Amino acid sequence: MDNQNDLQFLSVKLYHHLSDVVVGSEKAVKYRRYFYKCFDETSLFGQCKVISSGSKAEGLDLPGSDMDYMFLAQGYMVEEKLGNTKEKHLVLDTDNALPGFALIKISDNSDFIGNINVIQTVDGQLLKNDILKQSRFQVMNEAPSMFDMAKVLKLDVQTLCKVQGPAITTAIEGAADVDFVYCLPCREWPSIAKRWLHRSRCFKWPSSDLITEAIHGGVLLVPVGSKSPSTEENNTEWRFSFSLTEKLLVHSFNHTQLLCYALLKIVLKEIFNKVNIFNKLLCSYYLKTVLFWVLEEVDHQYWVPENLLRCFSLCLQRLHYFISCNYIPNYFIPEHNKIEGRFSKITGKELGMFAEKLLIKNIWKVLLSIDLLSDLRRDTCYVSKPLKVISEFDKTIIAMKIPDCTQWIEDISCRSLSFFVHRIRNENCETFFKNIYATALLDLCKRKAISIKMRSINSQNISNKFYYSKYKQCLFHLLLNLSGDAVSGWLLLATFFYSCQEYRKMNVLLQLSEEIISRDIYTVSILGDLSAVKQTTFEKKLVPSKQFLKRLRHSVIRYFNVQKNEQNADSFIFHQDLSIDGEDFFMGTPLVFIRYLTFLYFYRQNNTEGMNSAIMMLREAVEKSPQLDASSITRNYWFLGHALSFINDNIIERIETIRSMISAVKPFDVTGLIQYWTADFENIISPLLKVYRKDS
Repeated sequence: MDNQNDLQFLSVKLYHHLSDVVVGSEKAVKYRRYFYKCFDETSLFGQCKVISSGSKAEGLDLPGSDMDYMFLAQGYMVEEKLGNTKEKHLVLDTDNALPGFALIKISDNSDFIGNINVIQTVDGQLLKNDILKQSRFQVMNEAPSMFDMAKVLKLDVQTLCKVQGPAITTAIEGAADVDFVYCLPCREWPSIAKRWLHRSRCFKWPSSDLITEAIHGGVLLVPVGSKSPSTEENNTEWRFSFSLTEKLLVHSFNHTQLLCYALLKIVLKEIFNKVNIFNKLLCSYYLKTVLFWVLEEVDHQYWVPENLLRCFSLCLQRLHYFISCNYIPNYFIPEHNKIEGRFSKITGKELGMFAEKLLIKNIWKVLLSIDLLSDLRRDTCYVSKPLKVISEFDKTIIAMKIPDCTQWIEDISCRSLSFFVHRIRNENCETFFKNIYATALLDLCKRKAISIKMRSINSQNISNKFYYSKYKQCLFHLLLNLSGDAVSGWLLLATFFYSCQEYRKMNVLLQLSEEIISRDIYTVSILGDLSAVKQTTFEKKLVPSKQFLKRLRHSVIRYFNVQKNEQNADSFIFHQDLSIDGEDFFMGTPLVFIRYLTFLYFYRQNNTEGMNSAIMMLREAVEKSPQLDASSITRNYWFLGHALSFINDNIIERIETIRSMISAVKPFDVTGLIQYWTADFENIISPLLKVYRKDS
């Protein structure tokens, strides 16, 4: 083979590997995008519109990908000229700000007058950029879910989340990485960026239709100002964000272009960031910007699987050129240098030399050094063979979950049942999109059920009529939720009956649930890295059916957890026997939860023999449970430890349970949590052990 044929051969091999193992097929990417589109349409946050952003919303689901949520304040609109209506009283000023940034002037009729976040300057009254991020950060600090998490982990709330640039971001090592960005909408396309709309493009990308759609969507202003190494951030500047348009552009990529984008992100994480002095100097947004510029200058027809490596090399070359110039131009406002003040000239020079060495090396060997692409080291060509046992839609959707913002921001809410029913019955919707809405509807039913006030009704001597009204409402939503998966819905219903002291009904459901999980079905965790789950458990065969929900109900188990907030604080799930300190409900591994509820059944019957037998079976289930993630493991051991506390005070046995738990979670990268558990063992359990030995 000549070099060109070799390069094409390897490009096709890489294309199939990324499509089948790492990123997913074109269909999988489309399903993910529609999944987050559904989330955007169904989520509300007071007066804010919620928009998913970042890699996942763009269709990528790479290991370690973060989730970004943008909250668009709907009460205010920024314009370059003051409008006639009273609502439009924030005026854009780009003349007195650096390129890529703007000042926001306050008009006389604004209710911001007298606000501490308004500052009087020679340019007029300006809105400071900390009004959104600091106020919302304060709300998150005061949220019960945040406070309780900090209390459980023995950490300051400041350790759980922090202000970083324009975002409020979670900051626990080993936990999910979630960014929240609060922004102001600007419906008009700003004058400083209008050259992007009209500039000459030899290969007509983006298309005129995309540009028209971008104009219609407008731009955003995020609360962060310019800064240099020698100065603090300018708190009167707001940065332009073109996230809405960027998502449109990425969604317009063909699959080769998207895989090139994914490859750039992988190389950033696995090559650049592995060098200590370069770690986090560059971010994935810079690489996206580089790709946008290259896409404008390379014929769309060139982006085919056979040219994937060439296209990737072009992007690396452009990145090297930008770094050498110490200038990455903003794709929409080229006068804005994205890396200005990011690093020193010396560091920039070293970074440029490092990028140059990558270009000189055999790019294929560079990619082979990445663990995520280790399968490419095989000599034989990777041939795409989609699994016949499971459809692309099932493979994508059953491993996903509508993002649950309630764990971080308790004011998030969903649309009504009628909204979902209307979407599902819409004849113009494709079947797969209706199925996505159906899964969202099931999650809504679960949320509705656990938000109904049940626990305190009897304690307040409220009439039986009112109690049964709430009882029926909760039961109605729980019965609808049964279609969400094979087991979890039944177990949630069993939990409801336990909370209502209907133990015999609960026991019937437990027997049914144990019979179901004895079958060969999928187990999907909502926590941790799902890549292993996607590659191994999906080798099984789904129950054949034309209906997605029927396949879901008969073939899948989906874990879930709930943290207490103002909406669900009086829910049946926060029974003292079922939740950790009455603040956190986590079902854990289904078989473990079944065995724990079975123990509680015998406990309520005062059946000592049954309790002892249930404890043995519970311990066996805990020790043999699949270790998908650290949270599942710890909850499983909590169930065992809590059951032991009901029947004896054997300190040694409980200490051994905690020691086993710590040992089981150590392989997972959850540094903050392990520190807490280790401290708990040393500070609480060890003194008890000393007392026990002394008494002995």
